[in-house]
Amino acid sequence: MQEKTAMLPQSNWKKMLVHIKTAGEDGSINHVQLGDDYQCWEDIGVFSISAPGELTEAGKAIFESLYIRCDGEYMNILRQLLLAFPPTVAVQQYLWGVAKITIAQVLTVLKTTGFWFYDSSEPLTHFLDLLNYTGIVSYQKKVRQLKILVSPDTPAVPKNVFIDPSRPFSNIIWVKRILGECEGSIYWLDKHFQKEALEWLWAVADANKIKEIRILSLDLHDKNLSADAKKEYRRFKCEMNNKGIHVIWATIDSREIRDVHDRWIIGENEYLRNVPNVNAISSGQRSEMNYSENYDEASSAFAGYWPKAVEV
Repeated sequence: MQEKTAMLPQSNWKKMLVHIKTAGEDGSINHVQLGDDYQCWEDIGVFSISAPGELTEAGKAIFESLYIRCDGEYMNILRQLLLAFPPTVAVQQYLWGVAKITIAQVLTVLKTTGFWFYDSSEPLTHFLDLLNYTGIVSYQKKVRQLKILVSPDTPAVPKNVFIDPSRPFSNIIWVKRILGECEGSIYWLDKHFQKEALEWLWAVADANKIKEIRILSLDLHDKNLSADAKKEYRRFKCEMNNKGIHVIWATIDSREIRDVHDRWIIGENEYLRNVPNVNAISSGQRSEMNYSENYDEASSAFAGYWPKAVEV
């Protein structure tokens, strides 16, 4: 279970407009009165996390568009915020291209991805109304069906990427996109790293962006890497060196890395993702590849483990 999950709207957009107008005119609102609805609009990006009750820059832009310029630009801003909202991303990734999507299917997606814990159906209705209003989905209330209008295939990788067995092709596309967002270096910590992930690295190995690749996995002793895996690694390393990218796959004794549970992909550009292991991604086991803001801690830990590892 997630420690903090995005909340769905507890009221409709028109009711929220009153609070946006007040915050814009007075500088802030009494956010406590909004309860869970405030967290929802905080997660969406309209209200501030660091300054409760105040509008974010995007929130201020929505206010100005609605009540000062009256130019309709607020719709584009709101749409972009919602496209980055984790529940929206989940619905897009699971249901894009599916014909005649039912409300029950959307509810199942939200439950599967940890965004549903309500007794009432109202949050789902308000959420779908909002997506319909901004043109992200087409929602037909009478027949209780919808269509996803915006593809999840966006230039920037969403903060939350969901792995699912029904999408074996896109699961691999997403991990390649994540690797492609790294710059300077790619450090990959996966205790059970497998050779098929070398192909994913090869797909993004641009020497104009990446100078070094380090892979850190467990030393399994008698169950260590197969001869075939070692052969693939040597071939990969040779090709990357010819391109100007230094590659090392090293293993570490489990006693030296007992304090690590997660798997990480780390870019030198202060980029960090928590990812499942390679096998979970390739087999489509339900999991997530999430952006993390704990880059300093993870990169420092990786740097501490690396001298204790030995190349395969």
